[in-house]
Amino acid sequence: MKDRLAIKIIKGEEHAFELFFHQTYVRLCQFANKFLNSPEEAREVVQETFITLWENREMIDPEESLLSYLFKVVQNKCINRLRHKHVEERYVEVLRLVYSEHNDITPAESLLALELDDAIGKIVAGLPPQCRKVFELNRYDGLRYHEIAGAMDISVKTVEAHMSKALRILRDELKNYL
Repeated sequence: MKDRLAIKIIKGEEHAFELFFHQTYVRLCQFANKFLNSPEEAREVVQETFITLWENREMIDPEESLLSYLFKVVQNKCINRLRHKHVEERYVEVLRLVYSEHNDITPAESLLALELDDAIGKIVAGLPPQCRKVFELNRYDGLRYHEIAGAMDISVKTVEAHMSKALRILRDELKNYL
């Protein structure tokens, strides 16, 4: 059975989209919060999901449950965010070693940390230009994905793709250090 609301959203009817948003937003936020344990991050994930839905509304299958689809998208975004946090935490730990002023770091650790910092700088400098800009805006300037998307006039999905690519390259190139 075709979802009438989904058909209206596919056609670009903003009222239908707003109605669907108001009907499902709170439930999706609660669902995301179970994964992230952060209401703010949960809201951000759900908002990103709705932005992606609207931008890609032509690809909605009216034969499938739109709500089930959104729950799956939110779940995947939460899992990706948790993975991303794990990588960030490891990166922060390495940077802590690099910039630590404690005297308990051995000369060998200090040298390794400096070598790692240099390697990270070279890898980031070697990223494709737009990928590097997205990475730097996120990691060095602290901008969130939707802020980067607005600043660079690209979609949040494109920002996600660039960040995934940058992190994959960093992981591959730094596997000996990590």
